[in-house]
Amino acid sequence: MLKNSLRLLLGLVIIAVSCTHDPFPAKPNGAGNDTIQNPIDTSKPGKPCHPDTVYYERDIQPILTASCAFSGCHDAVTREDGVQLTDYNSVMNTADVRPGNLSGSDLYEVITDNDPDDRMPPPPRNALSPSQITLIAKWINQGALNLKCDDCETTNLTYANGIKAIFDNNCAICHKGAFASAGLSLTTYQEVKDALVSPLDLLIRINGGDNSNPTMPQGGKMPQCNIDKIEAWYNNGMPQ
Repeated sequence: MLKNSLRLLLGLVIIAVSCTHDPFPAKPNGAGNDTIQNPIDTSKPGKPCHPDTVYYERDIQPILTASCAFSGCHDAVTREDGVQLTDYNSVMNTADVRPGNLSGSDLYEVITDNDPDDRMPPPPRNALSPSQITLIAKWINQGALNLKCDDCETTNLTYANGIKAIFDNNCAICHKGAFASAGLSLTTYQEVKDALVSPLDLLIRINGGDNSNPTMPQGGKMPQCNIDKIEAWYNNGMPQ
């Protein structure tokens, strides 16, 4: 009886020892073990921007903010024709965007309509540029996702490489051509440079404005990264 009890106790000890281990043991160079240790959470800040991906917050909303989402048009108050273009959820819920279906998306149809009376934004505002239309089309074809990234490189900026695109996407809808708002065009290097060093207080306006200087763009501030880039470029002497 005693002998059987000792055998039983020894067996339990062996089982307990054999079942004790460190969870997900790492092996040298991952050999024989494809379990990922501490995977990177790409949903947290620090996610880089991929050059072939369209990011809604960085690429699409600034275009809509500058060209459509303002008082009297498609802001949260006016909601012309029931369409609100102030944020991702509103765009997806009211602008009939069909992910992956460009021809079936009303948003794409109205920005490419050849009839000025039906085209958005309507005259006297300028139509979206070919590059802006291409960007919106690419976003829809990529699934119209609300992707975000947080690259914001503010060094070695020139007007041609980094600054021109910001003004084209955020300002030229109002400040271009014969009907430029307040007679101010912002489509060339010299025009942008002159505006930044003039008494227009352009830097104050793009930072949200004050009692004397309304916000630019009219629909609201552009992404902070764009503002940081303009200020860094300005402080570096505005190289062309």
